[in-house]
Amino acid sequence: MFKSFSTVWNFLNYWYFRYLMVTELYMVEKWERAICNTTIVIVLCMLTYLNCTVLHYTSKLWNSAFGNYSEIESPI
Repeated sequence: MFKSFSTVWNFLNYWYFRYLMVTELYMVEKWERAICNTTIVIVLCMLTYLNCTVLHYTSKLWNSAFGNYSEIESPI
């Protein structure tokens, strides 16, 4: 069990290291890195919320305009 945990931990550390290299956050201090990471997480959360609300509204609009095709049985 501990071997699988260490494998997952190494995998996450590797990708966090790549994230720091790509975004060049390895050069800044910890408090600056925390602010940048918080900003990135907030922007991603806002985009996710926007996508969920737009998709929900669009599906309601589609169903009201063209009917709900999910009730139609598949011929297969």
